[in-house]
Amino acid sequence: MDKQELKQILATKAPAYQRSLIEIPKDSFVTWHSSLTDYLDSVLGDSPKMQNRIDHLVMRYRLGATDEVKGEHYGTVLPRINRKGMIVGGNVLHFNVDDGSILNHDALVNHLYSWYAFDYYVDPDVFFGEHLLYGRQAVIVQEEKTALLGKLAYPEIEWLAVGVGNNLTDGMMKKLMGRQVILFPDDFSYEFWSEHFGKKFKVDDSFTHCDINQYLIDFIHSQQVP
Repeated sequence: MDKQELKQILATKAPAYQRSLIEIPKDSFVTWHSSLTDYLDSVLGDSPKMQNRIDHLVMRYRLGATDEVKGEHYGTVLPRINRKGMIVGGNVLHFNVDDGSILNHDALVNHLYSWYAFDYYVDPDVFFGEHLLYGRQAVIVQEEKTALLGKLAYPEIEWLAVGVGNNLTDGMMKKLMGRQVILFPDDFSYEFWSEHFGKKFKVDDSFTHCDINQYLIDFIHSQQVP
């Protein structure tokens, strides 16, 4: 082990408050276009208007792509960005472009360790999409993909996602006090979300037995002028 490697290991042992938040350089990821954007193109169409809307979504959510390929498509970088605009976590997902299912999941921090071990740390209480939270109406869903489709379908509403697993925390929900909030859990998370947050927020079971993503896709198509 050389001195540089030892310094990296020692740096990661520092408590979080001693590590600084950083902004990841734009050239850290090879391209915007990934398995997720390819999926959105395939289900929403490739008209110039829709392409512009998807590109705008990519820029606002600062989506990226890795150079690792699965199923002939790049991995999708889905960063968690806090209200200060700094990336404090996220996921790297490979999607099946045909149906939008997840082929592979990895934590974003696993890809950042070798680059930013000196000053990077994770904040687990940040939603995907939280940096865009300005209005009074917010919807919480499980998947980042769903939040993106929701924003395309209902742009006047703020769409937040918790990602893979039961990742909704008290710290996240405290930030939403005073807002009009609806939680749309899937069938796996409904019981947990309802039990822990149902007394203070509306937990809607409309999509526990049907696909919210397909609902949003159909709604987007219905709003497009032929």
